Amino acid sequence: MQGIDYSKQTTPDAYRCCNCDIDGCKLWRESSTFSPDLLCAKCAAENQLASIADIDTKGTRSSDLIPGSRTDQIGGYVPAVPDEEGIGYWSYGAIPEVAYKWWQQLPTALSEAA
Repeated sequence: MQGIDYSKQTTPDAYRCCNCDIDGCKLWRESSTFSPDLLCAKCAAENQLASIADIDTKGTRSSDLIPGSRTDQIGGYVPAVPDEEGIGYWSYGAIPEVAYKWWQQLPTALSEAA
């Protein structure tokens, strides 16, 4: 994966859903994995048997754990935010604000690639 410029709304070449092959959108990864499979919102929801009926443009949905709150997690999947070198992904609790905003501004794809 090549490096990333968070000021641009472009995604690295390898930043694509491993299930439906869609790219250019928000992706999620399994928490605590070194070399994760990336999934789009639809595929992550299917994998985790989670509802994304109310997912918004920032990638948040109603929390399954805390009624009345919103989360950017889909089951055990967290936002897949590439590090600036394009070597790996930020740890969920350590994502820099500029990188998280980059992820939030990507489209939230809800259908498979054509």
